[in-house]
Amino acid sequence: MNEEIDIINHLLSVEKNAAVLIDNAVSQADSRTSKARNDAAASFKSQYDECVASMEKEYQKSVEQVKEKHQKDFEQFKSELNNQQNNYTEFNTLMNKLLFKD
Repeated sequence: MNEEIDIINHLLSVEKNAAVLIDNAVSQADSRTSKARNDAAASFKSQYDECVASMEKEYQKSVEQVKEKHQKDFEQFKSELNNQQNNYTEFNTLMNKLLFKD
């Protein structure tokens, strides 16, 4: 009977050791998974920030080009208006014709 009790105690001890090993393995796996997740998140954030900075730089450059073109076109338009001759008699005749139809 003692031999059977010793065997059962030995099996319980082996099971206890296995449970400790499993707990340690789970803890280590959780730690590695957490570290990998944090590393991946940091890498993603770094790459994302680089991409955003690059896009922002391109956007600002594009905005500046559009502003310069707009200013140039506006100055050209003002110049054309200033250089045009005004024919008030023709304009008045046309307005009278269109508005009063006599």
